[in-house]
Amino acid sequence: MPTRRGIMASVLLAAGLLTVPGVLASPASAGPAGPAAMMALTLDGGSCERLARRFLCEVSYSGAVAPVTIRWFVNGNHVPAYDNRSFVGIGCQPGSSYDIRAVISDATGASVEFRSGGICRSGNP
Repeated sequence: MPTRRGIMASVLLAAGLLTVPGVLASPASAGPAGPAAMMALTLDGGSCERLARRFLCEVSYSGAVAPVTIRWFVNGNHVPAYDNRSFVGIGCQPGSSYDIRAVISDATGASVEFRSGGICRSGNP
């Protein structure tokens, strides 16, 4: 059975911890920047599969602060038709080399880039 002295020590310890800033703070109140400061835009993955006359590309990310934009570039040229899509099918000319890039940006101004490419395959689709 706890003694009165043991109970009082526990109460004082708990009261002291509650007055120390940040000891019991939740992530949402961790500081003046709030939850956005704890998140960081990260490229989780990306791939481009070469098929006959087509590249199938996808990207995934986490930690972004909305709104998020995804911009796709093929051989250095921005392709607005693919914007804000995480999965795209890019037609290509067999035997030609392609440089494919996706740039993901969020509201904080952070951005990450996925880059791939290769020689377009010939054959039947």
